[in-house]
Amino acid sequence: MTLGSDDALVSGEATAAPRAGENRRHIRTATPSRLVRLSSGPLGLVALKGANSALTAVTNFVLAYVLVRSIGLESYAVIASLLAVAALVVQSDLGITGLTFFKLRSHYLAGSAASAASPDDQDLVVTIVTLYIAVGLAAVLVLGLALAAGVVQVGIYALPYLLVFAGAVCALPRMVLRVVINARDGFVWTEVVDLVRRSALLAATLAMLPGLSFTSYSAISLVIWMGAIGALLWLARIHGFALRPGALRNGVRLLRAEIRGVGATVLLSLVDFFIGVFPYYLLAASRDAAAVVTFDMFYKVTRFAVMSYLIGAESVLPQQTRAMHDADAAGLIGATAKGIMIGLLPMSAGIIAIAVFGEQIFGVILNHAGIISPVMRIAICAMFVFLLVQTTCQIVLIGIGKFEALARRSCLTFAVMVVISTLMVLFDWTTDRFIVAYVIVYGAGSLLYARALYVVVRALREANELDKRAERP
Repeated sequence: MTLGSDDALVSGEATAAPRAGENRRHIRTATPSRLVRLSSGPLGLVALKGANSALTAVTNFVLAYVLVRSIGLESYAVIASLLAVAALVVQSDLGITGLTFFKLRSHYLAGSAASAASPDDQDLVVTIVTLYIAVGLAAVLVLGLALAAGVVQVGIYALPYLLVFAGAVCALPRMVLRVVINARDGFVWTEVVDLVRRSALLAATLAMLPGLSFTSYSAISLVIWMGAIGALLWLARIHGFALRPGALRNGVRLLRAEIRGVGATVLLSLVDFFIGVFPYYLLAASRDAAAVVTFDMFYKVTRFAVMSYLIGAESVLPQQTRAMHDADAAGLIGATAKGIMIGLLPMSAGIIAIAVFGEQIFGVILNHAGIISPVMRIAICAMFVFLLVQTTCQIVLIGIGKFEALARRSCLTFAVMVVISTLMVLFDWTTDRFIVAYVIVYGAGSLLYARALYVVVRALREANELDKRAERP
């Protein structure tokens, strides 16, 4: 990770007049503080998150619409399967980004807001980003060798498939760069980068309609992803993170120390990942392309719901983490309620759209009628409700470091998921029946997350009551 240093900004200027040098130093120190002040506006953050959520949904479904018509349903199912593999690569993060945000945010709120991050924090970030870039490159190399050797048979689209996969694994270093910047109140700036990236990807997707080839689109999308990572590296630098001599050596030492204590984080990350995507692998094993495409639509629509709920959940996260730091139970409750209220808007709109117009929407996207059944559409609507509960609770619980409580609940949910998967295989369940069971189990798990947040709030209230009693004469 090449973040650069302040010295690089003034190389070749050592002979300038002292007053000019002072002015330049003033500009360098003032710029980050101005950026931080600008990035603290809650309305701007909500607006940007809303725009990003809308762009994500439009891009995903426009891409499905275009690809189904340009390369066919079978090839689109291959892309969906490759992206599931890319998600597995991204999951090699093992929850480290969540822990990194918690630690960096805690250090920032504890009093380092006016200065750069500590040297140890900077070295840890440099090391994690470097490792994630290496993991992504290794995954692309492995897939490339498998395609070249004919181990993975994908026909004429081998190169664009590889480029699409490479773009997808770019999400791995992007994850940690986002949380690093957000930990120091850079929420708005990471959303701006995402807005530009998503707008560019949508433009490239639409360009396939008048004739842009699938290969060209794949190459352009990879360039867009790499540009976004470059922008995040620059933002990390101006938010107090720089590459220092010996950073990797010290960062590896720090990372080893962290990993010894992140069992719950790793477990939570892995279990949440498999809960979300294991149906891809289960249905792909049946060699039923229609079943894979059906779940792909279910997954894309529900992930869009999550993106919509993150508008509220992440917009109030700065307030929630500050309230937790100040042991302010009322502040934590109030901020969480705001996040839920914001999330109710996309939830209601999504339920109406799927319940009333779902048949037409999916028919147009997939160019085939009847693939998404009425039962599946009802399951999607129920999932919207459960995801609002879980997303709202999970974001704040991760932000305040409650990894063990979340891991226990996720493991219980996944254990039941294994049971319903076994029943599907033994009794030859239809895709619809399996998805209905999946949604019911997921809904029960979301209530466990709500219970965990309630326990945190109750503990804060009890602590506040004890403080009040201690202050009485």
